[in-house]
Amino acid sequence: MNTDMESLLSRRSVRSFTEEQIADEDLLLILEAGRLAPNGKNQETWHFTALQDPQKLRALDELVVGPNNSFFYHAPTLILVSIQLGSAYEKEDTACALTNMMQAAHALGLGSVWCNRINNNHDIDTQLSDYGIPEGYRVTGTLAVGHVKGDYPPRRKPKEGTITIIRA
Repeated sequence: MNTDMESLLSRRSVRSFTEEQIADEDLLLILEAGRLAPNGKNQETWHFTALQDPQKLRALDELVVGPNNSFFYHAPTLILVSIQLGSAYEKEDTACALTNMMQAAHALGLGSVWCNRINNNHDIDTQLSDYGIPEGYRVTGTLAVGHVKGDYPPRRKPKEGTITIIRA
């Protein structure tokens, strides 16, 4: 099996991170993987915001889940994917971008997990401009990224009965 396939098949969601910040070069590669993801009609209606400021991260946690909680598992980097209002492909584009970024993080030896506490939370949509979300956009997905704390999660056993092959 080639290394690309091995990387695809071995990626896991990570929910425990060290406090060490990821390298700038790694962040830029992860963001570039998001920007180059497939998207509806190549319209690129997305915007990527990387939060690494600990005070902003704590404030966002308080806004989303209250004090003493973390919806992004205290990762040192949180990437917010936002899509222009009215985009016809917001779910699909978000999924492609986040998947590319998760795979990129894994290829760089980092952990990541897709966090769903902001997207479609219309109670806070209007409060995110302080976190780098441009006007006319709304957050559709977030990705926690960092160095894995402890052991990398083991491979899970996939659910049976989810594949059908029909041949002539």
